[in-house]
Amino acid sequence: MQGVSPGSRHPRRCDMARGGYLILDSDLHMMEPDDLWARYLEGPHRVNLPRFFGGQQRTLAANSEDKGNADTIMGMEVAGLAIPAHAKAAGATASSRELRRRSRARHPHFQVARGSGFDPASTLTAMDIEGVDVAVMYGTRGRQILMHDDLAGDYAAALARAYNDWAHEYCQKHPARLKFAAQIAMHNIPAAIDEARRCVRELGAVAVIGTPNPVNGQHLHDETCDPLWSALEELDVPIGFHPTGNTSLKDDAGRRYVGHANFHPIAHAIRNPVELMGAIASMTTGGILERHPRLRCAFLEGTAGWLYWWLWRLDDQWEKFGPGCEHQLSMPPSEYFKRQCYIALDVDEEPAVDVVEKMGADYFVVSTDYPHSDGAFPEAMEQFFKLPLRDEVRRKILWDNCARLYRIAAPAGVVTKT
Repeated sequence: MQGVSPGSRHPRRCDMARGGYLILDSDLHMMEPDDLWARYLEGPHRVNLPRFFGGQQRTLAANSEDKGNADTIMGMEVAGLAIPAHAKAAGATASSRELRRRSRARHPHFQVARGSGFDPASTLTAMDIEGVDVAVMYGTRGRQILMHDDLAGDYAAALARAYNDWAHEYCQKHPARLKFAAQIAMHNIPAAIDEARRCVRELGAVAVIGTPNPVNGQHLHDETCDPLWSALEELDVPIGFHPTGNTSLKDDAGRRYVGHANFHPIAHAIRNPVELMGAIASMTTGGILERHPRLRCAFLEGTAGWLYWWLWRLDDQWEKFGPGCEHQLSMPPSEYFKRQCYIALDVDEEPAVDVVEKMGADYFVVSTDYPHSDGAFPEAMEQFFKLPLRDEVRRKILWDNCARLYRIAAPAGVVTKT
């Protein structure tokens, strides 16, 4: 892997964090409030404020300026466009509510956090419960609100900018522990570059959040995106590719199942891994990492047990069909991944253990996925420690790799209250 971060040389102190391990969550989530865009969206776009449907949400928003609770929302309307495509599918709605009911019953903190709008204080308490020292904060609605091909480019960019202003303020409540990842809109690449520069240079963002899906038919390895990759190299921040289940993008692996029985488990099982597979293919086999050797990439919340096979498959297909392609590579696709990429495994992903052993531990990070209902809070780290991994492998996955990815230095002394 390129570069060495101060975080990868942290002292091994027995009084640090959970079980003597420093823990850096690669992808912990904020739950954005109803009125975020009403408060932060600027200029002429205010006439097109997003609308969220769900009666409970309207009541909460009327009673408080900043009640998040976005987990109760079944959908949104953005400039007259509905997100997600399955918003009114009864089966998907029922299965989501049942999952939330079961997840909320696992620990009383869910109700406390929900009552406070999933504010920074409640997030820090959840991190203490899990033993997480530092977290890189990704949005929920901040990603979902951009998941429609037909959003105008300037409007999509304004939505992202408003989210970033709010997210920065959220993380400023405890900047040593809450690190800000900035959202960009792939609908407008020049505006995405400007926003990435603003967020890194002015707001202290440690990463940029990218959509793995094609947007308006634009793939990640299309040459129109090249200026973005150059800008991220210049800024020395990674791009974290994070799929979302709440999407209306036309090119989405789960969308073909909308309207069919058992849509939700089938689409959810397929979407995230497949979209990340496509993103890895674009970045490696599409020639991006050949042309941008200092660009760092993370592939998040799509499991990792398939990675070894997928890299083998890309190498195999490049060997057979690569000669004569428009953009030539100087090494097999898998070598670009090993040089520049990271992937998140799930906390209970036993099949990924063999992949870690085969590839080596240097490419893997982990997340609790708090407070999403399909996460394992408050037992995420407990489940991770049950995986049969060697001590040095755990340390790499829990801190060293993620610190190198995001260029985050180790905190001084004990951080969590566990």
